[in-house]
Amino acid sequence: MPRSQDIVQKAFCSKCNCNHSLPHAPALEAAKDLMAHMDQKLATDYLYGEARGKMFGVLICRNPEGKIETLNAFSGQYNGQWVLEGWVPPLFDVQDFNRLNDPVEKQIKNLGREAEEKTADQSSRKNILLKRKQLSQQLMKDIHALYRLHNFKGEQCSLLDQFPHGKGIPTGTGDCCAPKLLNYAAIHKLQPLGLAEFYWGKTNRSSTRHEGQFYLACEDKCGPILGFLLCGLAKQ
Repeated sequence: MPRSQDIVQKAFCSKCNCNHSLPHAPALEAAKDLMAHMDQKLATDYLYGEARGKMFGVLICRNPEGKIETLNAFSGQYNGQWVLEGWVPPLFDVQDFNRLNDPVEKQIKNLGREAEEKTADQSSRKNILLKRKQLSQQLMKDIHALYRLHNFKGEQCSLLDQFPHGKGIPTGTGDCCAPKLLNYAAIHKLQPLGLAEFYWGKTNRSSTRHEGQFYLACEDKCGPILGFLLCGLAKQ
């Protein structure tokens, strides 16, 4: 395993057919500082319960005035919240997400309860479960359409643009730390200098993530979009 300071995040951009990269080292000290003060930043009991731990990320940037800025992110939601003060937001408008998600989630849950009541009528139960599955699949497509990716060329695209036609988009794509941080930096004209991601909390169920350890962005969800997000960075 490479030393933390030697880690470099790399990704291929299908739009410009080039590989882009961002080193880990410039963000290492800021990431360690975040670890040391996690209890002051968040209520961390949540990370040691049933939900287990979570990935966190730090991006060191230079703003247009030449000053260094530090951005922090958590993967997905934190204890049911998409937005918390001091942390970069998701890649979509949360109000739009709630307007879309909440009523359909209610329908899906109602269909689940209805299916449980139809155990004696297998034909009806099968139809209800099929309807629930179709609703869930359409909801996921509609949610993915809310995400907007911005890069350092001033370009933007949807998640669908970054996945080969016919290939499904993994659940949680765009919710990891690296996409959140890079997207925010691009929108706010910040030049990334270093990116570090680490895990904090109870070890995950597959025992592939351990507290205080640094990791590269995931291949399945982040790999297809990081190249686009990093595009244009070298030319700033």
